[in-house]
Parts: sequence; structure tokens; C-alpha cells
Amino acid sequence: MILTPAEYPTTPVATLLAEVARGRVPFDHVLIRDLIGRPQETAQAIASVSPEGWIFDITDELLDLCRHLRDATVLPFLMKVLDDSADESLFEAFAALGAAAIDPLLAAYPEANDEIKDEILFALAALGTKDDRIEALLKSAPDGDIPLGLYNEGHTPKAFDVFADSEAEGLPVAEALNLEERLGLLDSPQERLRVFAAASLYREEMSVGQQDRLFAAARQDVSVTVRAHCWEALEGTERADIIAEMMERLADSRRPDEERTGILVALATKSDEEPVHDAIIAFYEQPSTRVKALEAMWRSLDTEFTDYFRLHLEDAHIETRRIALRGAGALRVAAELGRIRKAIHDDDVREDAIFAYALAAPGKSSIAFLRSLQKKVEKEAGGLSHEDEEVLCLALDERLRSEGKEPVFMEEHMRDHHHDHDA
Repeated sequence: MILTPAEYPTTPVATLLAEVARGRVPFDHVLIRDLIGRPQETAQAIASVSPEGWIFDITDELLDLCRHLRDATVLPFLMKVLDDSADESLFEAFAALGAAAIDPLLAAYPEANDEIKDEILFALAALGTKDDRIEALLKSAPDGDIPLGLYNEGHTPKAFDVFADSEAEGLPVAEALNLEERLGLLDSPQERLRVFAAASLYREEMSVGQQDRLFAAARQDVSVTVRAHCWEALEGTERADIIAEMMERLADSRRPDEERTGILVALATKSDEEPVHDAIIAFYEQPSTRVKALEAMWRSLDTEFTDYFRLHLEDAHIETRRIALRGAGALRVAAELGRIRKAIHDDDVREDAIFAYALAAPGKSSIAFLRSLQKKVEKEAGGLSHEDEEVLCLALDERLRSEGKEPVFMEEHMRDHHHDHDA
């Protein structure tokens, strides 16, 4: 069951934090207001929090709450973070507590390893509190010179806004919700949640009854954006009643272009049929609908559209460039690998270029070749972030699927990621 903002005030803080770590509740302004409105319970929940069962690391979010609450109750959590890693946010969280942090930090120092000892020295120096014991330790410690300088300068905690790095209204992580939960969100009174739900249902395998619910939303939702996403989510359906409705609406020029282009993407694999083919070209000719037309070309996997992608690989419009890269990759346009490689170093389209490069690179889609390609892409990209790695694994798995082989790369990536997190 998905927790709604209306349920936050009656839900234990520990439960809310656990749901944030599972991706089922967004850490947004709505949640933050509830948490800081219950300062004692929130501080106690943070103090006893355990990362066991976390899917997403919420350490930074908890540190933000600590800096805002300024409650010494959170010290056990801060000391745990100090054992694992330390950065400016942690030091500022200690500084927000001032003198209350002195005794725990001093008590931890003698038994700590050398690396943690260095972090403790900086944490003590950053407290902004004068204390003879701190000064004596900094003067006697082998590496105390730099933190002693910070201590003598008299560090003042930075002004902090707990809302600054979060969205006003966030969304859960789609993968954290099961199919029924996402279908249920199609009935939400909030349009943004219905859009989120519809977009998350793309290419999901559904029973006839579940598909009926999506089909009903596609036909009846008051929001054209929701309807468009619902139609897109029905891509690949073989049901004659749904296809007939799509064809009728695609041909109806009185309907909004946003809805019709959503239908166009859903019907992309039927680009060999004249009504769909002609609609793709017509919508491409209109600048306002060109991106969706290019997306339909990409989804069609029809090599007739190859030159359209080539035209837009360096387009000034970012979204157009993104789709052109995806299309060039999907159609394995190896002749454009040079321009695709160059785009890897463009932050605006980096992930799309990585995806395209992994698909378009010539070679057999054997596990051995794809592992070699994985290393090559990482070298070309100058290293990969976690998000880059996910995109690359998706592309490599897509190559395996296209040849009827079982995907392995994303599963390996997720297993390695969880192993690193647990370690």
C-alpha cells in the first residue's frame, strides 16, 4: 500500500524513513514539513535508524534533517556515519550541535583507526566551540596542524535551508511499486501522479483486466497528458479493440496533437501501414510534434527512417538530439559512431550517446564481445557514473534480447551495486 501525504502525520517517522529508503515515499517538501513538525520523534528515529533493508542510501537526507533539528539525540547516527565516511555535510551536522558533540567525539578518538582519527579531529575543529580538551588534542595529534588552524579561526556553521535540495512535490521510484500499485495511481486525484503511473506502465506485461484499466484511462482521463502516456503504455498490444480505437483517434485531427502523437508512438511498429507511416511523416514536418515523430521512427525500428536520425544528431534542440541518438543506436547506424562518440562527452545527451554507442558498435552480440564493448565504452566515456553504467547495461541487454538471448548485464550490475552498498 502506498502512503499518501495525508497519511504522513499518523505514520511513525521510522516507517516513513524506511519507505523513503525503499523508494516508495519521496523526500520532498511535503514529507520534510511533516518530519520537522515532529522534531523529537524524528531525532529519535534518526538515532536508531539502520541501513539494513535500504534500497537507496538516504544518508545525505538524514544529515540534512540533523542539521536542521540541532538535536543531540541524533549523535549515535552521526558517529555511525563518521565510521563509514565523512564529508562537509557530516561536519556541518556536528557543528550544528556545538558543545553537545564534544564528549562523544573525544571518547571515540582513542579507539579509532588513523583515518577515522583524522576525521574526528576535523569534526572537533569544525564545532566552532572553544574547549581546552579539543585544543590539547589538536596540538598533540600527529596530523593536528590543519584542523588546529580551523579551530583557531573559529568555524561558524553555515546557514542551512533543509528544503533547498529537494523538490516541492516529489514522486516515488517506479521500480519500487508493483504493477497493481501503479495501476491504482491512475485513479489518483493528482494529475502528476496519474502521469507518473501511466509513464511507468510502458511495455509492462498485463492481464486482460489490467489492460482494460489502462485502456479506460487512455480513453476517459480528463488530462490529455495522462491519455497520451496511457496510449504509449499500450504499445505492442495485439487487441483488435484497442488498435481500432488508436487508429480512429490518430486519424481524428480534432483531437489534441499531444494525444495523437502518444498514439503514434504506440503504433510505431505498424509504420509499414499507410495511415501510421503518413502520420509519422506529417507530424515530423511540424516542429511542435517533430520529437514525438522521431520517437515513433525510433520505436518502429524501420531502416527507412535512418536518414532522419542522421539529420538531427547535432540538433540545437536537446530533446531532438536525444531521440536522434537513441534512434541511431536502435537502428545500428555504425557509420555515425564518430558523432555518437563525440556526444558521450556532452553532458546534455551523455546517457543517450552511451546507449546509442553500445547498440551501434559493430560486432556479434556474444557475451564475450559485449563484455569487451562494455570496457571500451567505459574508456571512451572517461569512466562511468552509476547512472551511466545502468544505461550501458540496458543497451547491452537489449542486444542480447534482439538475438533471443537472456539478458545478464543489468542483473550483474544490480547485484554488484547491492554488494558494494552492503559492504
